[in-house]
Amino acid sequence: MGIWRSLRGERVEVELTDARGRKSRRRVRPERIPRLEQKGYGVRRLDRVVVHLLDAIQGPSETEWVVGRDVTRDVAERFADPETGALYAVVLYEGAQARDTKITSRAKWEELRASTGK
Repeated sequence: MGIWRSLRGERVEVELTDARGRKSRRRVRPERIPRLEQKGYGVRRLDRVVVHLLDAIQGPSETEWVVGRDVTRDVAERFADPETGALYAVVLYEGAQARDTKITSRAKWEELRASTGK
């Protein structure tokens, strides 16, 4: 069963960062990620992205978007914060209805968060 699973098992693309800061991309099984982190690698899944949302009504929150479904790979790579790898987004309202969600920079997001007082 182990060989069959390793041949057909789900694999995700990750970006590994070693102790020297060198980055590489690999496809690994999700259950292997904790072992890589224990060995000292920084692991960032490329099929998902953490998103910090700023919502004027509900306040700031953190969620995870699936790349390819919730956000395109191009947007996830171009607008991800270089330090955290996360996206920063603001929910825009028209009246009391959420109208749109826009991606912004971390600095602008933090500036908007400070101005809302939340």
